Amino acid sequence: MAEQVLRSRLTTARLRRGAVVLDRFGTGLSLRIPLTAIETVRPRGADGRRGIEIVLTAAPDEADPVTYRLRPSSRTAAKMFADAVNSALPVRDAAQPRRSGSAAVSFEPRPPRGRRPPGEGRGLWWALGWLFVLGLCLTSATGEGGLVLGWVVSYTPFLTGYAITVGVWNATRDWWVLRRRGITVEATYDRTDFDRDSDGVLSSTKVYAFEEVGGTRHEYRGGGRIVARDPDRIEVTYDPLDKDRVNARRGLIAKSLLFLVYVLIGLPVSLLTALYPVVFFGIAIAAL
Repeated sequence: MAEQVLRSRLTTARLRRGAVVLDRFGTGLSLRIPLTAIETVRPRGADGRRGIEIVLTAAPDEADPVTYRLRPSSRTAAKMFADAVNSALPVRDAAQPRRSGSAAVSFEPRPPRGRRPPGEGRGLWWALGWLFVLGLCLTSATGEGGLVLGWVVSYTPFLTGYAITVGVWNATRDWWVLRRRGITVEATYDRTDFDRDSDGVLSSTKVYAFEEVGGTRHEYRGGGRIVARDPDRIEVTYDPLDKDRVNARRGLIAKSLLFLVYVLIGLPVSLLTALYPVVFFGIAIAAL
């Protein structure tokens, strides 16, 4: 049977390989419901106007069966999906004792998006280079020397703002992802790495080790909020779908300072960076 797909609000339901799989937006996890755990799929409300619900089998000691509700925009698609699932269910006798379907439901991570290979980000820098050339040509066409000089002189601060904007975006994305699906564990102090920069200044970085749920060991470089006044233990939150995305839990003072930097510096710089080419191009076009 070909895979059946039903798109609902924040959830995509798929019938494939003997199970109904619910992909929930923003969680990075899929809910797998074997067909043997489903009693029926039935419409909700009059004529299915409120979508459908997937009713699991219930054991004799269960008062009510577990039910998953879906509300797609198309009643026709919902009915077709319900019919497809019901036709694929195993044949059961009405008097046959049922097992609890919820016990067979499992969560599984969706395949993580691969990280960009080294050098892939060069396309953005090429785009910034062409943006500079475009601005130079446009300001030169106005014949205003001051406008050309202003574009050239201000482009370096613009690139700095762009780098800050990328950092703000990455921090916002990591915060959002870790808040929704992050797992918090304790990390134990492992060692201190020492390094010298180009000026010969010696710096040190603490390295903490932690284990994910599956038992695989990972490392976190930096500091964080200590656990139970033990300087050798901190709390870290990692993304189970991307082990490189990990942050330490911070204390109140550190979180307050980071928030102020984010609001007072990061967001304004990002806004000015976005407005910079728009304003400059608008002035240049008006001067033509």
